[in-house]
Order: sequence, then structure tokens, then C-alpha cells
Amino acid sequence: MPGLLIFMEKREAIMFIDGNNFYHNSKLLISKSKRIDFNCLAKFICDKFNLKLKEVRYYNSVPDISENKEIYYKHMKFLDKLKKDNIFIRTRKLKYIKSIKRKIEKGVDVLIASDMIRKILVEKECKVCILISGDADFIPSIQIIKDAGYEVIIGSPKCGFSNELRQGKFRYLILKKEDLDNCLK
Repeated sequence: MPGLLIFMEKREAIMFIDGNNFYHNSKLLISKSKRIDFNCLAKFICDKFNLKLKEVRYYNSVPDISENKEIYYKHMKFLDKLKKDNIFIRTRKLKYIKSIKRKIEKGVDVLIASDMIRKILVEKECKVCILISGDADFIPSIQIIKDAGYEVIIGSPKCGFSNELRQGKFRYLILKKEDLDNCLK
């Protein structure tokens, strides 16, 4: 019918941020002294894909206080600022692996993947997951969500953004310097 305006309700989305992955992939694009406003980034992505943001969730490892109090307190201050911005925080402890003599993040990707599946398939809190990570380890969980008829949109700076995630099976967004500059605090 001429003049008929069709109103489509925006689908609700939850943004899941792989903090360590985002930090390392974006550090070439933004100054170390600057901080991303993740609510602004979520709004930018939701506007681009015509989505309604429901929640922003940030996942990261936490260093052991006994190893370096200064780094620990600096990291906790950063997480507290995110909480004040109404960002939901989930953490795991940073693990020291003796065989390779270094600290690595353990369990954070599994935590994100299980929360995405829980939020979209079990609790039915949203129709779209926005994953901020360039890590191909998420492909199995993303495929489960896609097979169930829901969507995951992946966003990451190009540096560190897995080619497997950009092969066309999933919608994705390469976050450019100007995108991130527009979301600095």
C-alpha cells in the first residue's frame, strides 16, 4: 500500500567484551593514556546494526595482589570505573604457568562463551550478542547461537582480528581508529 509505514521493533542486544583481547588489539590505535567509553562503543555498534542495547558486559583476568600491588590496584580501579559506568564485570584470576614461566589468562573465553549461550539461548534476554574480540576460539559457541536462529556480531580492530571470524559466516565489524577515537573518554 502506498504510504504504509512499516515499524520494525529493534532487536535487543548484549555486548560481551573480551577485555584482554580488545586491549591488545586496540593499543596500536589509541593512546595508552586514553580510555574507551564502552557504552559509547556499544551505542555506535547498535546504531550501525539497528539494535537496542540491553547491557554491556566486560570480561578480564585480574592479577594477583601478592605479586605486584601497584598493578593490582590500578587494574581494580579501572574495573571500578567500568562498574560506575553500569558495565557488568566478570573476572578470573591471572594464572602463572611454571612450564612456560609466564602469566596467562585462563578461563575468560569459556566464561564469555558460556554467558553468551546462557543469555541468548537459556535466559532468552536478547536476540543478538555483540562480541568484542578477534579470537577464533569463539567460533564453536557463535555457531551454536547461529544454528539456534540467533545472531552474533563480532567487532574488533583489524590487528588481531582472526581471518576465520571474517570469512563471511558471521556478521562482523572492523573497528577503525576513527571509530575508537569517537568513543574515547
